Amino acid sequence: MWGRLQTRDRLRRIGLQVESNCPLCGRDSKTADHLLVQCIYVRSCTNELNRTLQLSPQYNDLDNMSAWLHKPITSRFKSHKIQCIYAALVYSIWMQRNSAIWQGSIEHYNKVVQQIKTDVWMRIQGVMPKKVQEKDKDWLR
Repeated sequence: MWGRLQTRDRLRRIGLQVESNCPLCGRDSKTADHLLVQCIYVRSCTNELNRTLQLSPQYNDLDNMSAWLHKPITSRFKSHKIQCIYAALVYSIWMQRNSAIWQGSIEHYNKVVQQIKTDVWMRIQGVMPKKVQEKDKDWLR
């Protein structure tokens, strides 16, 4: 699946002329692994989310991140919440990447993280099971 992302690396392979630097951090890396895991901007977002969630995952590429996300945490609800947060993170990073390319601007990572937390909290409210511990309900706030 990751090989289908229209990263600069992939666009070059099909013959398009694009800049070689990452649109988020300016470094010379443009693979899907860099864009969604290794980029300094992405790491700042991820570190802030993990600090808030009291997590310390160890991964350095998309395959390892995916494997980590599919491991059970402490409760099924908590595992699903983490997966939802990381899905929102990937979406937000992709949107910031597009904004950097097309508008020439990106949001500060703290603002992106706050928006992810707000969006996920609002979405989870509609599907939260009745038997959820209070600590799990307030975990994201």
